[in-house]
Amino acid sequence: MNLTADGQTVMENRYRYDAVDNILGITNAANPTSLMKLNKAKLGGRSMHTYEYDELNRLVHASGKAKRASYDMVMSFGRMSEPLTKVQKVDSTTTAKSYNFAYKYEDSNHPTAPTQIGHDHYTYDANGNPTLVTNDSTNTTREMYWDEDNRLMVLSDNGKTSRYTYNADGERIMKSYGTMESVYINGAPQGITFHETDNFTLYLASILSVNKKVLNMI
Repeated sequence: MNLTADGQTVMENRYRYDAVDNILGITNAANPTSLMKLNKAKLGGRSMHTYEYDELNRLVHASGKAKRASYDMVMSFGRMSEPLTKVQKVDSTTTAKSYNFAYKYEDSNHPTAPTQIGHDHYTYDANGNPTLVTNDSTNTTREMYWDEDNRLMVLSDNGKTSRYTYNADGERIMKSYGTMESVYINGAPQGITFHETDNFTLYLASILSVNKKVLNMI
């Protein structure tokens, strides 16, 4: 797969597959130094990735290298194909992305939903939607609230709140975050507006709405 801009090669990918169409390797042969006008930061360029799978076509090993960085990742799974471990080692002088994650499953109501991944601890509602993520290393929290159709309505990330509104077809039509509000039509972003207060209206049903302090009948 080749990608060009102004007659110059930006990406020159080659893919390898196994007999069941799992990707075994991706090699990009493009040279970023040939894009001095379009790519002064020399982003992209030559890279190589390889992938290995088990007998159930689950990714168990990945490795790759590009410029001054390389990585090696290994995963293991349980009897129900739930991830058990994920270990990645990154050798780089400019980035630190190495980690060693162990997955725990201690919620009998959701046996394949992890209750802990590394330092993150997860809580779920009755439908299996995550409602709370806490990190015991950074002491941060993320709270999530869902509607009766399991659509994300509110995301509170360490006190910074995003709100989501959907139309009758289930498409997100509005996202509000802090002092910025995004508007979507048919799932595509159409623009942003700003609001200076935290007053808002939340439509719970066709005959009910809630603003900051009052429950209204429509």
